[in-house]
Amino acid sequence: MKKYTYIIMVSVLLSIFYFETKAQPPLVVSTYPEGQKIDTPAGDEIVVNFDTPIDPQTVHELSFRVFGRWSGPAPGIFWFSNDNTEVRFYPDEPFFAGEWVMVQLSKEIQSATGEHLENPFAWGFWVKTAPGILQQPLVETIELRLPGETYLQTYGAYAGDMNNDGFSDLVAVNESSDDLRILLNDGQGNYPAFTVYDTGDDSTPSPSEGADFNNDGEIDLVVTTAWDTEVRVLTGDGQGSFSNMETYYTSNGVRGVVAGDFDGDGWDDMLTTNRLDGNISIFMNNGDGTFSETGMDLPNQDETACALTDANSDGILDVFFASYNSQKIGVLLGDGEGNFFMNDEVVVQGRPWMIGAGDLNGDGFADVVSVNSNANRTAVLFGDGQGGLGEPVYYAPSNHNFPLAVDLGDIDGDGDLDIVTSNYASKTYTVFENDGSGQLSVAANLTAPKASSCAILHDRDNDGDLDITATDEEDDVILLFENPGTVINSAPTAQKNDLSIAAFPNPATKQVTLRYHLPIQTEVSIVVYNSTGMQVKQLEMAVKPAGDHKLVWDTSGLAQPGIYFIFIKTEKKIKNVTPLLIQQ
Repeated sequence: MKKYTYIIMVSVLLSIFYFETKAQPPLVVSTYPEGQKIDTPAGDEIVVNFDTPIDPQTVHELSFRVFGRWSGPAPGIFWFSNDNTEVRFYPDEPFFAGEWVMVQLSKEIQSATGEHLENPFAWGFWVKTAPGILQQPLVETIELRLPGETYLQTYGAYAGDMNNDGFSDLVAVNESSDDLRILLNDGQGNYPAFTVYDTGDDSTPSPSEGADFNNDGEIDLVVTTAWDTEVRVLTGDGQGSFSNMETYYTSNGVRGVVAGDFDGDGWDDMLTTNRLDGNISIFMNNGDGTFSETGMDLPNQDETACALTDANSDGILDVFFASYNSQKIGVLLGDGEGNFFMNDEVVVQGRPWMIGAGDLNGDGFADVVSVNSNANRTAVLFGDGQGGLGEPVYYAPSNHNFPLAVDLGDIDGDGDLDIVTSNYASKTYTVFENDGSGQLSVAANLTAPKASSCAILHDRDNDGDLDITATDEEDDVILLFENPGTVINSAPTAQKNDLSIAAFPNPATKQVTLRYHLPIQTEVSIVVYNSTGMQVKQLEMAVKPAGDHKLVWDTSGLAQPGIYFIFIKTEKKIKNVTPLLIQQ
């Protein structure tokens, strides 16, 4: 008997030893910027810390993907430190002021011992904006009708950089003329001309969303049909138009769409809310930019809007959704395998037409803003960070009739998210100021000629603050409201109220121009390190006044080409620039 007891005890001890010593999948323990951070400097690096060393060969631009809502896919350079437990990503160009940036890690990432991430990991943050005003003057009205045209029904626009010149362009969707009108930024924040992209007869293009579906580094666009069954995926050509359009068919009334990597394979998938047939469709990427659809029924039978975020702080993408007739806002939690499960629902007053997501009260958790059309009110529901929503807080000011669109951004540059709603019947765009705790007050009512359809918040002229671009679907015009500031006629740089540095060109050969900004007079040091962390050059050591400075560096004396890191140091702060690639 003692012999068998001894054997059992040994077996148990061996089992415990096996499970304790078996290598576990790597886990993300922290990120910078933190999820939902509102004021990330435009030129900052992105940092992920793991609980175990990572295999650098498995970290690249397809397994560690960064996408700016308006700037698009972000190429860059990776740097590994702390025994490869820390991964730093340095984007080649700063992000656009005020935009939402999403970082997605796929399951391809492995530990040094060969274990893959068990689940994908994703989070997002907002880029810092310069101080601005909420009562923005109208500076231009752009007519979208060509001679002889009578009605386009311009519902909204996507403000991505479609031609890679560092400026925000516009792709307007027109439901009645069945086309897109592409307006390229002239580098001054103006749109002097447009081209027409036909989407086919009776296509009624309406909601749209940008992503890089085929992983070619260009912005693609998904355009849905609010009154029909089509979902169109347009492949961006990087030159300001589209090289291909594929049409997928689903349920009727495709009112909302989001895009993200739901299963961690490194390819963006799609989810749509289909109001007329009352369900949700999930389109999984086949790994080549094409899609296969799976349906998902929900009990409300009238899903109409959606927003993508991490609602329960687990690093897996979730979806907020709105149900039109049943007047509910709900949460679908993702499992990292491409499936979503109902977690919470809250009844709201009025029929939700569109929703937006972001951290309104500064607690680090995503909240929901809903525009409830027939009740003439906007609702704010605060998220608890565990997949639940609080009771709605309502705002129903005057000139707020039939709100049907909403966008979020830090318009005044005070470090919290403001809100703009588009109120179709009252011909107004209501600008709500956030007091930092999620409480809103009306700061401005901007007007439209006939019908306020959609307002987009983006930095049109690259001066660091958010401008308001709006559409009127009855007058078929785009309205440019201007946040005053200094126009910068070059690629966007880090915000001018912060310490920043940039290198041009990058990659470089023999000569590099460094441009840096000091917010105050201070002693500044600019030092160059190689990829192993060794200092190779001291470029500057002097007291400099506040403002912009330029330094030209002759790199011909370097021992070999490769990746170098430029650090700017002051008495109070250290800031490292996007790495510089020096070629032969």
